[in-house]
Amino acid sequence: MFIVSIGAGKNQIPLIKAIKELGYSIIGIDKNPLAEGFQYCDIKVIESIYNYHDIYLLLKEQLVFDDIAAVVTRSYGQAIKTVAYLSQQFKLPYIDFNTVDDLIDKSSFRTIAAIHNIPMPHGFIIHKKDLHKLNTLSFPCIIKPPKGHAKQSVMIIDSYHELCSYMKSVKQDTVLIEEYIEGDEIIVLGFVHNRTFYIYDISDKILNAKPYFVDRMHVLPSQYYIMYPELQKLGQKITDTFALQATPLLMECIIRNNSIYLIEAACEFGGEYLADYAIPARLKSNVFKLFLQAIITGKVNVPPKSSVSAIVKYIMGRNGKLVSYSMPKNNHLIHAEMFAKPGDILYYPKNNHERLGVIITKGKTVEKALQTADTLLEQMHIIIE
Repeated sequence: MFIVSIGAGKNQIPLIKAIKELGYSIIGIDKNPLAEGFQYCDIKVIESIYNYHDIYLLLKEQLVFDDIAAVVTRSYGQAIKTVAYLSQQFKLPYIDFNTVDDLIDKSSFRTIAAIHNIPMPHGFIIHKKDLHKLNTLSFPCIIKPPKGHAKQSVMIIDSYHELCSYMKSVKQDTVLIEEYIEGDEIIVLGFVHNRTFYIYDISDKILNAKPYFVDRMHVLPSQYYIMYPELQKLGQKITDTFALQATPLLMECIIRNNSIYLIEAACEFGGEYLADYAIPARLKSNVFKLFLQAIITGKVNVPPKSSVSAIVKYIMGRNGKLVSYSMPKNNHLIHAEMFAKPGDILYYPKNNHERLGVIITKGKTVEKALQTADTLLEQMHIIIE
């Protein structure tokens, strides 16, 4: 039996390896013939992951039509649409292809969520030409593109003047303006199987200073783990509203006065090194394997609760040129990575793609895991001029 991987780049490798370790053959799809994940694939298909109909025809040519057990992706946006299309053609459970756009587009998702009383900050779409109508808007507010990723072009706006400047700087004609709710942010990683939502783990999210929303740190377990039942009900409500059958499901929420507000939901495993490193180290469970086993065998295994803590700490950097650094070593170090190399020009990050590096640690308590991360960061001796 084959499992189709929509994407074969570096970020897809943890999912591809999980497929291989479960004993399945892999068909990798990617437009880059040198994609790093192709080395683990049994069949390589060179095609853009966005061209879902062409991929379908190519798979038919490979004569594996009846031997496909699942179609999966680690990517987001249009890649999810491709998975939905192929799953529908192969009669595999996933997301209804006719409604997948409502999940990708923030505006459509928000409209449907409001109808079904899913709690979200108030928001609306505005066109550039209608900006003059907003001179009575309450501030601060959040502004973001209707479609986007990695916190690109997401900002907190304090005045009408700032709003006008923002609108002039972005390329898109429309933006989403959202009520600003001050509270604690969390990420809930989970999955849907047989129309039922399950939670892998919950993490606290520490953000950078205003005006940009850049993830600075993730802390597991979340201080709001006690709200597990309420968060599970929210995930189930999203599952029911959008008739999800089998998919990863990530929720970003704000907690204020013990009330939950959904910021975004996406049918993806999520990034930020949570599924790849932090959760497996904390719970000793592979997120990707658990999902694959559920959709293929029907057996659902939820990771057991654990008191072990994990920290994903990002190195933020500043304006200048990276001169040098050293990679740290420690028994409690899960993973360390630099996104830049000596000689690269750096900027203070305005989105998640512009961060300098990451350190992921574990410990018996959050305090010990954080102390280890801080110590290792000092040992890296990062020099920026």
